[in-house]
Amino acid sequence: MQRLAESFANGLLAAVTAALAHLPRRPAYWLGARIGDLAYLGLARRRRVTLDNLEIAFGSEKSAAERRAIARATFRNLGEHLIDFSRMRRLTPDTFSSVCTIEGLERVEQLLARRAGLLMLSAHFGSWELASAIALRLTSRMHVIVRPLDNPALARLVDAYRRYSGYHAIPKNQALSASLKALRRGEIIGLLMDQSSLRHEGIPVPFFGTDAYTSIGPALMALRAGCPVIGVFLVRQGPGKHRLVFSEEIPIQRSGNLRQDIADNTRRFNQLIESYVRAYPDHWFWLHRRWKKR
Repeated sequence: MQRLAESFANGLLAAVTAALAHLPRRPAYWLGARIGDLAYLGLARRRRVTLDNLEIAFGSEKSAAERRAIARATFRNLGEHLIDFSRMRRLTPDTFSSVCTIEGLERVEQLLARRAGLLMLSAHFGSWELASAIALRLTSRMHVIVRPLDNPALARLVDAYRRYSGYHAIPKNQALSASLKALRRGEIIGLLMDQSSLRHEGIPVPFFGTDAYTSIGPALMALRAGCPVIGVFLVRQGPGKHRLVFSEEIPIQRSGNLRQDIADNTRRFNQLIESYVRAYPDHWFWLHRRWKKR
């Protein structure tokens, strides 16, 4: 019975995403925002997690009313993200350029010219699935580290949409070895590093002033491969319109003390992510317990 229910739910999701892709732009994103409103009202547990996280992050910086407003806007952004995701089946280099203006692409090409590979850091921020489609505009092959989904049917649906983005997916459990090989070939690795890490895979470093277990993988890759590191974030500009921003190159500390270098560089990476979340707090995925191992 459970398998039947899961199959029905996955089939319904596939049908819904296909239907959403064919709606006119403005009605589609209006509907996406309303889906977010319904999720905010209906998903009580995730709403509580979101509000708890906002209180940890901002405390007295923002009033309870301001934090509730950010929480509502966060759920609306996720509803609009669903619309962006449904439209990924239409992606080409030209259609990507029509929905995303890009800032700093020349910086990326300059870093790739070093032939040392490139590590792109990001977060569950804005429409992060759409952000990965920058692979369609890059001259070097891009790989993205992904966590395999637990539900096989849902995983197949998501993988089918991701293939339109032009990148090669690397499963998380194969990430370090495969990523180092790609970086040493001069290719690009993209990853999201903003979720709570397992204790044996991460270290506690500050995020919004409170220690959060953070993956050491990105720092370890940068140190072992000797590659440059840059951040990339997708900022929503309106219904179906975005601005993709590449940060300045992130300086990597290489003192020779591996433990200290991993900690210092991981801290820098968190600081970059925090700066974008502070600037656009409704863009981040507050629904995840980022500080659950405090």
